[in-house]
Amino acid sequence: MKKLASVLMSLAAVIGGRAYAQAAQPQAALRIAPAEQLLESHCSSCHGEDSQKGDVRFDKLGALPLAERLALMNRMQEQAYLGFMPPKSRKSQPTAAERKALLDWIGGELHVHNASTLEDKLRLPAYGNYVDHDKLFSGEITDAPFTPARRWLVSPQIFSQRASDVFGPMGFGRPATLYGVTNPFVLPDASGVRYYDNESLDGGALLVMLTNADWMSQKQLLGPRVKGGEMKADALPNPQDRWVPKNYPAAFDAIVIKKEPPTDAEITEAVRAQFASVLQRAPGEAELAKYAKLTRDAVAIGGNSEGLRQMLLAVLLESEFLYRMEFGAGAADAHGRRMLAPREGAYAIAYALGDRGPDAKLLQAAEQGRFATREDYKREVLRLLDDKTYYAGEIDPALSGKNMRAHVTSHPRLVRFFRDFFGYPMATKVFKDPERGAGIYQNPDRGTAGTPGFLVNEADRVVDHILQKDRDVFATLLGTDEFIVYYNREPAVGRAIIAEWKKVWASLKDTKWKTEPDKVMAENLPLLTASKTLQFPKNGPHQKREFMRHMYFFSDYFEKGVTPFTTIPTAHGYYINHSPFYSLPPTPLRGRYEPVENPRFKGLDDATFWDYPLEQPFKIENRKGILTHPAWLIAHSLNTETDPVRRGRWIREKLLAGRVPDVPITVDAKVPEDHHKTLRERLDKVTSAQQCIKCHQYMNPLGLPFEQFDDFGRFRSQEALEHAENIVGHAPGAKADSPIYKTLPVNTRGALDSTGAAALDGEVKDAFDMIDRLAKSPRVRQSFIRHAFRFFMGRNEMLSDSRTLIEADKAYVQSGGSFRAVVVSLLTSDSFLYRK
Repeated sequence: MKKLASVLMSLAAVIGGRAYAQAAQPQAALRIAPAEQLLESHCSSCHGEDSQKGDVRFDKLGALPLAERLALMNRMQEQAYLGFMPPKSRKSQPTAAERKALLDWIGGELHVHNASTLEDKLRLPAYGNYVDHDKLFSGEITDAPFTPARRWLVSPQIFSQRASDVFGPMGFGRPATLYGVTNPFVLPDASGVRYYDNESLDGGALLVMLTNADWMSQKQLLGPRVKGGEMKADALPNPQDRWVPKNYPAAFDAIVIKKEPPTDAEITEAVRAQFASVLQRAPGEAELAKYAKLTRDAVAIGGNSEGLRQMLLAVLLESEFLYRMEFGAGAADAHGRRMLAPREGAYAIAYALGDRGPDAKLLQAAEQGRFATREDYKREVLRLLDDKTYYAGEIDPALSGKNMRAHVTSHPRLVRFFRDFFGYPMATKVFKDPERGAGIYQNPDRGTAGTPGFLVNEADRVVDHILQKDRDVFATLLGTDEFIVYYNREPAVGRAIIAEWKKVWASLKDTKWKTEPDKVMAENLPLLTASKTLQFPKNGPHQKREFMRHMYFFSDYFEKGVTPFTTIPTAHGYYINHSPFYSLPPTPLRGRYEPVENPRFKGLDDATFWDYPLEQPFKIENRKGILTHPAWLIAHSLNTETDPVRRGRWIREKLLAGRVPDVPITVDAKVPEDHHKTLRERLDKVTSAQQCIKCHQYMNPLGLPFEQFDDFGRFRSQEALEHAENIVGHAPGAKADSPIYKTLPVNTRGALDSTGAAALDGEVKDAFDMIDRLAKSPRVRQSFIRHAFRFFMGRNEMLSDSRTLIEADKAYVQSGGSFRAVVVSLLTSDSFLYRK
């Protein structure tokens, strides 16, 4: 192959570089010598004159048109940075120094034309793990940490809170949701940290904000317009949108009620009031002058009310309403960093811990100069973590519906980190065939999150319970055998309910309550009506029905010495029957007791139901941590079968800080049908090909041990071969569409391989064995720390964040595994405090 020196010389002369702008000079030729040698040594045999694998060749690089050349160099940069090229199968690999020299050269050429696409990619969540893990935690990086100065689009939760705050503090008769406000921001549906600082508004979002601002400004002036006689209180334009804000700035009244144009002073006060309502700050002099002029001009054209509304609307469209500003202030330090301005820092702390802006104490500290040091940040972070009311609320309001309420906790955003990390809320996005789910699985529908909603809510409760204890948090989340299922009452309340039910049952079980219910009720009416938990009707058409339903319900449990769930299945809105997805016995379905008062009722079948534990959390067999929770297993499954590839990739990327290349667009990633083989057998067959195994070797061995759970999260030792030709019968008493299939044994063996931690590598016999080893691994702990960094910083880590990550890891270890200690460490780190 021809030497590449002349090619590289011409390339440098054409496109230049930071250090090679004058390529004709001798020193330019010398600066590209390392690239020449590296390309000759490691690339020419595959991408030269004699061989062009992937239709790529470098010997003609300098002759390519600029656009093609830059595109090819971007591919070179990405492949070299990610370590994909040269292929690992090549014995001759560049040293770390050689790879850096090559990347520096390519980067220099691309930067001249502002053409590097890798830098943008590395800011995306999926590329976070491409920063070398060992380097991050080695201590060899001594750079001063910082975060790039940024304008950060608010999250959907922050936007909702900001929109509501326009109409005054919480608790002033404000509706839970604002009828005319649409949230323009949507986080991606994926496991992993989703709220990053690299999103920006597009045209669609701006159109939504225009509509929002129009509605909000109209609402802001409803009160003044009614007071001024412009409209009647009941003459609202939309009969479905009847809410009228009770509180609004008095400055609006002063303008709307007047018949003559407002004075400059009145306009100034209105502008100040709107800035306080929308941006929670006073306007600067230039802003005040700009909006005062806008108001005067608009009033001259449209009158007082409409002129004022145009100013209100314009402030609502300020980018500051939609973005978080973090640029730093003051003089730069020796490293070129500026500390966050006190107001910037106050909002950064507030939004790191929740969705609300700073509380009064935090704002006061910022205004009074008591928020300027690391100790000031630590004081405020600890205070807000100790505050159990300021951020308190539902973890996921979307789960609340006609059948359930989302779990409420003091700091929902801390739980949301683990929701994002584990990705179990995605269970509500996976559609399942209810008949495959024992006929009890309910997909999310209008007004309900269905069965997966209950499971996700219960996973939230487990996470919150572990966070409240705050000891050995990461390992406990992975290894706990304690779960929360159906739990809706404190133990003391539950015991009182069961005691009263047992009292009624003990008194009436030997009577003729089945054959003479009216007589038994009449003779025992004081006993029945005295029960507070039974809620027995004293008279009316439903008296007999409720009596018999409860008695049959009691007989199902108390005759067999087991404890029922503390809500009878025929209660209004009862849809709680998902215990089988934990591999627990079932609870009675809603329809079991509905026909008991019918004269033709012939009695109940002899069923065995779950012995409900009043004290929770409680231990469940064949479960170990969140990775065996039905919510996680369903979230990482397909519609009709498990997904060991996705599960394995999750472990590789989230727990091992590893990376797996994306599926090439030329690959048809489908597992072939074969009704006589297990999914594992079919997957092994299709992924064992050389072009597949080079990626699947990093996923399959990690995901296949979880085949001991089906795609509904049920523990199994046999896999059903679900196809019509494999039906061997039907479930006893079941409908014809509840078949029993042939089965094959589940192979749960797998391996931890190429983890980056030699002590962790090795074969595993099943998912439990794998989880035990992962839970004890320092690398897994550090991977948790890396993802926590991304969550609270809103960006991927850089090598310069090494000190921040090491200190957070140290804080976790020294505190006995406190997540709170990690949060405090991160929110008082240089990465959080400084911008550059």
